[in-house]
Amino acid sequence: MTLGKPIYHFTPPANWMNDPNGLVVHEGQYHLFYQYNPYGDQWGTIHWGHAVSTDLVHWQHLPVALAPSTELGEVHCYSGCAVIDDQGVPTLFYTSVGEGERNAETGAEQWMATSPDGLRTWVKPEENPVLTSDIHGKDLTVRDWRDPYVWKEGDRWLMVLGGSVQGKGCALLYESANLRDWSFLHLLDTGEESLWECPNVFRLKDKWVLIYSPSDKVKYLVGSMGDDLQFVKEREGFVDHGSWEGYYAPQSMLAPDGRRILWGWLPDNARGEMTEIQGWSGVQSIPRTVELHPAKNTLIFKPVAELQMLRENPFELPKTVLPQGEHELGIQGKAVEIKAEFELTGSETLFGFEVFRSPDGKEQTTLKFDVSGGRIVLDRSRSSQAAGVHTWELVAPYEMRHLDQLRVYLFIDHSIVEVFVNEELCLTGRVYPLREDSEGIRLFVQGPSVTMSSLSAWNLRGI
Repeated sequence: MTLGKPIYHFTPPANWMNDPNGLVVHEGQYHLFYQYNPYGDQWGTIHWGHAVSTDLVHWQHLPVALAPSTELGEVHCYSGCAVIDDQGVPTLFYTSVGEGERNAETGAEQWMATSPDGLRTWVKPEENPVLTSDIHGKDLTVRDWRDPYVWKEGDRWLMVLGGSVQGKGCALLYESANLRDWSFLHLLDTGEESLWECPNVFRLKDKWVLIYSPSDKVKYLVGSMGDDLQFVKEREGFVDHGSWEGYYAPQSMLAPDGRRILWGWLPDNARGEMTEIQGWSGVQSIPRTVELHPAKNTLIFKPVAELQMLRENPFELPKTVLPQGEHELGIQGKAVEIKAEFELTGSETLFGFEVFRSPDGKEQTTLKFDVSGGRIVLDRSRSSQAAGVHTWELVAPYEMRHLDQLRVYLFIDHSIVEVFVNEELCLTGRVYPLREDSEGIRLFVQGPSVTMSSLSAWNLRGI
């Protein structure tokens, strides 16, 4: 097995992968498209890779779906989405980028492709591009205009695109009756960041959600939107605190059972200059459901239940008071799920997990819950003995002193640490243990004891 390559997170057989694209269900199959370079393990010559699944867990690799039409000036097929049109025809939308006047900053265009054979092959119609920057008129200049996300609302199709207007990141809204003739409506929202990428817009109960990637931690906004389609922000938060070190550019889809499911790209920036891992780069997160908190109107994130089919070698601990020190768990490995709950009432302690730990402790990644400091920290200072990897901490501010309990879902997979806390905070980081014996897992407590209400853990099989 290739060093560091995950076994239950989705990866292509080889080469570079980034953003998830075109998530759609058609004839009983989940389709995952993704940004892909078929020629190497670095970003470049972006195509769309393609895979299908019937259970959200096991994936079948299919031939490349989209390739740049070099004869038409395309160099890259940037991110986009998939829909089934009103006649039942699978349709992709994506950002087409070339060179010179077709550069990504000022010359991007929005193209489409349709499939005559159940999403296996794709045809780009002659009317491409379906949107150019001329759609905004002379008074609005949008830079880095990209990443269409399309959905049906009533009897019309809507599209949101990301970009930058007057140096501020933004999401822009468009409408169409037939997916081919589009008109610009208005700016949906803007922020202080310089660029918004990969916007998603969807409804949860009676609220609307806007997710965007601002070249930093992925954010979400929850608000209302009336018949005029003007978005009024009411709540905001982070989808994940990993950013370029662990989680970026997510896309969501609506499952047949009504669940809103989100995938994100787990970049390999954290490899830095290390040379031990080559031939592949980029991972998709485990799929997460997205729900609306009934009281706070913030977002709730959970790993999809389908992942439980991968569990083996179950291990459990009953309610236990953990004194100061280290506590070995009765499970080890590099592909493990841990579900634990801690009582925090009156606690000011610091505790957490050490994973990917070598017997001598020279390699280990530490997940810290700093109750008094109001922080969750992924300490990577000893994560890898490789030279050149990123070793700085990943920090998620999180006030815990007022909480009665802390519920933790922890997924590790060879070079991934993916954490869910109280279903409202996610932190994903990339780490690269070199040693084969870096399989230890233990709990630690610094300071007063902490009560662990329960702990269950499983090794997870590969897909």
